[in-house]
Amino acid sequence: MMCRPMATLSFFEGPEKKLEVVVTPGFRPLRSLGDEAWHSIVAAAGAKVLSVLRTEHCDAYLLSESSLFVFDDWFVLITCGRTTLVDAVPQILQSIPEESIAFLVYERKSEHFPEHQSTTFHEDARRLDAMLPGRALRFGDDRGRSIQMFHTTRPYTPETNDPTLEVLMHSVDEDVAHRFNGTQAVDGGALAISSGLAGILQGFTTSEHVFDPPGYSLNAVKGEEYYAFHITPQEKGSYVSFETNYDFRGHLGSLVGSIVEFFRPRAVDVVTFLPEAEPTLLVAGYDLGQRVVHTLGGYSVSYFQFTV
Repeated sequence: MMCRPMATLSFFEGPEKKLEVVVTPGFRPLRSLGDEAWHSIVAAAGAKVLSVLRTEHCDAYLLSESSLFVFDDWFVLITCGRTTLVDAVPQILQSIPEESIAFLVYERKSEHFPEHQSTTFHEDARRLDAMLPGRALRFGDDRGRSIQMFHTTRPYTPETNDPTLEVLMHSVDEDVAHRFNGTQAVDGGALAISSGLAGILQGFTTSEHVFDPPGYSLNAVKGEEYYAFHITPQEKGSYVSFETNYDFRGHLGSLVGSIVEFFRPRAVDVVTFLPEAEPTLLVAGYDLGQRVVHTLGGYSVSYFQFTV
């Protein structure tokens, strides 16, 4: 993930902002909007498209700051650094009328250096609420690690096969981070394979990019499932995010455990979106500090905060 260094500072802001939109039945397939529309949406957020991986069900865009996954009836746009993701929403509304948006959720992870962001979450939420009325929530401590979300409150019932998992890791092991620091050669998915990253979830078609200054992004798609790794490996403020809609139900602990074992972070936040029961989660070697559950747009959203 290329989270660009601030003009006079020597760090990347790895923690991300995320926007997911589901359209109403009958709206045209989102993939048919075309590359020009999606490039404009990405540009409005302050990022650019580097490459695209197309499969039968998904167009997966690797960005200068994270990723965009577009399916026929929904998309998820993830950006990092000092990008202004909410700026993309007016551009989105030029292609998708407000009445055709069935559900929208905006998510913002607490930054390492929030003073260098151009907006706060509360400013973002007020702006979104003026365009698409909704509700704001916080998961976690307002003085520590947290995730804040804004979601539309119009009636929405998610599909029963619609889980989402996020694993957000701080201060990862230095030896692991060094594998993704921009000095390693990469050729057609070679780093994902040689590092073992692609082995965590197998059978996916992947696209990757190594950045200099250091950073790494991996997009992966299989059928209607996707996952992404974004790695900011610098010594100060190292950060890794993993996101997927792979159906982890029944083996959440083993999947999270394999990711955490790979990166060996000092602190981990886990978020699940599920259309039904709340999960339980323990991670070997880590203490559970907080567990927060909210209902959001028909989903049960659980937030787990772990530390060594």
